[in-house]
Amino acid sequence: MKTLFYPRLAWDGIRKNKRMVFPYILTCICMISMFYILLFLSTPETAALLPRGGDTAMLILMLGSIVIAVFSLIFLFYTNSFLIRRRAAEFGLYNVLGMNKRNITRIISLETLISSVISIACGLLAGVILSKLAELGLVRMIGGTVTYAFRVDTKCMAITVIFYMAIFAVIWFASVIRVRRSSAVSLLQSEKAGEKAPKANWLLGLLGAAILGAAYYIAVSIDNPISAITWFFFAVIMVIIATYLLMIAGSVLLCRILQKNKKYYYDPRHFVSVSSMVYRMKRNGAGLASIAIIATMVLVMISSASCLWFGTRNMLATRFPGDINYTARFYKSKYFTPETIERFRQAAEDFNAQNGAETETVFDIAYIEMEGAADGNTLDFGDVSFSPSALSRLRSVNLIPLSVYNERTGQSVTLNEGEAIAFASGCTLDNDTLDLTCEGRTVSLRLVKSAEKEFYADEYLKQIAPQISLIIPDIRPFAEAFEDDREYGVGVMRYVWKYSFDIKQAGMGRSDYAKGVKEAMVGTTESDDEMLRAFSISTEDRERESVDFIAATGSLFFIGIVLSAVFILAAVLIIYYKQISEGYEDCKRFEVMRKVGMTGKEIRTSINSQLLVVFFIPLAFAGLHLAFAFPMIGKMLNLFGIFNTGLFMVTTLISFVVFAIFYAAVYKVTSNVYYNIVSDAK
Repeated sequence: MKTLFYPRLAWDGIRKNKRMVFPYILTCICMISMFYILLFLSTPETAALLPRGGDTAMLILMLGSIVIAVFSLIFLFYTNSFLIRRRAAEFGLYNVLGMNKRNITRIISLETLISSVISIACGLLAGVILSKLAELGLVRMIGGTVTYAFRVDTKCMAITVIFYMAIFAVIWFASVIRVRRSSAVSLLQSEKAGEKAPKANWLLGLLGAAILGAAYYIAVSIDNPISAITWFFFAVIMVIIATYLLMIAGSVLLCRILQKNKKYYYDPRHFVSVSSMVYRMKRNGAGLASIAIIATMVLVMISSASCLWFGTRNMLATRFPGDINYTARFYKSKYFTPETIERFRQAAEDFNAQNGAETETVFDIAYIEMEGAADGNTLDFGDVSFSPSALSRLRSVNLIPLSVYNERTGQSVTLNEGEAIAFASGCTLDNDTLDLTCEGRTVSLRLVKSAEKEFYADEYLKQIAPQISLIIPDIRPFAEAFEDDREYGVGVMRYVWKYSFDIKQAGMGRSDYAKGVKEAMVGTTESDDEMLRAFSISTEDRERESVDFIAATGSLFFIGIVLSAVFILAAVLIIYYKQISEGYEDCKRFEVMRKVGMTGKEIRTSINSQLLVVFFIPLAFAGLHLAFAFPMIGKMLNLFGIFNTGLFMVTTLISFVVFAIFYAAVYKVTSNVYYNIVSDAK
């Protein structure tokens, strides 16, 4: 009998506190199952079912499992600290009744063991059952090979068990240390902590507002994707700090303002709720800030991941204008001639004729690429820096021969030596002259105004750095001034020919066709060894390359859904525990109010008044954070080739509306829990 005393006591502790413990165990089960599923999907066996690009999906899924692992450690530790605080009075009573700290430690150890075994066993069972469903969903989404063979990965199971046992060990150690360091009196009185009404801290509030304003300014003032990635982490940290400061200081201030509004405060619907909120708002503010941050994370993840997935088709069309796309780069200007390019073009047409293929050219342009730092009407190509501070000055310059411009536009424009037609994308050219310089060598151009629309700006590159296209009569002055002295290699200037076409009919696969055309182009230079070393041709097959893009965006979308589900679960648990803790704190107040004549209907109205004020503040903050983060996230999506701002706006709005509806449903359910607690006060 004595042997089973402590296990029975531990089980009774879990059973009698099921209102608090069971949601915690359910959360553990969900996180363990999600962790196993992501590990399962990142295995080589799953990658073998995916098309080319499976390695990319595996990497993204592995990173997702790491995110869940880190979040599990932080959140489960945070949740367990709440449970220990709620159970502290119970442990204090055990201590008063004669149990020493060692005996209490045995109870805590057995409770941790029971809850961890249940969580890991049920979590693995759920993970194993759902892993096949998740695999089928991922494979169908990306376009892989569907197989219905069921498998269990023992390695993933072992990793999951070891990792979460380690987490539960950390939780157990923290709980034991907390109880052992507390006296019986402090344990018994732990529930009364925070009964003193806090004062509104204006300094913290102003500091939070200043930090949040700075973070918002960074988010809306970013003008290129590289800067967005660089500053995103800092902006996120600033928003988190500012949210906590504003919630902690501002929530107390809000209660004080409501109390000073006599018409509002002395209304029976608001009096009890405001007077009870003011005593716990310092602690309440931290919880509300956590909910706001988690809600923002969910909205950012799901809206951006959805935009990536649904914008894949537009992304591919922008990145790959034709079915087959060639880029030839010449390292010396003497080989960058219309004759050489025509030879390559003719080789492609001859290959078509020999193989009975039919193609349609969709893109054909020759130009020179350069990057320079802008300073007034000067572009310095010898002072290019990709540091965050210098990105605002970076310009991507395309030098396009006049003959190419006339051929593409069907015009017969003429330019004198030293003149250029300029087209700016993402920047402005306010001067009539432009000086191009590199290490003391300068070429000056007089800009001729043109009524034509913007001419050739690479849609992908122009979102990274502003582009300037210069139509020039002759490339020789630039080659003489800026061409690199090395025999072969990439210098300041890069001579480029881009050629893309759609295949209407072909007697072979596209990949074989792309390879054959490339070999035909290279074959035209076999008699010139020097030229063979002076150029290179790269090939991009849209159908083949799209597999990698779909694998990346599909796995990101999948990860976004999984992580959003985990974070939403965390937010729900925080809200639920807030309702429980505040219900137990408020039950005596409502019992007194009921004795003096407050009806059940008035109690319900008062509760709704309190919860509407408290629990919709995080949703408002999340919406505000998302609105100001929109420009920065949009710039970051540009790096993936997403330039459809309208699509991103739609996915963001839909994500917010769906989340708000779900949040309202959670509020409704948990408010009933709160009402049941205060109604059963006696």
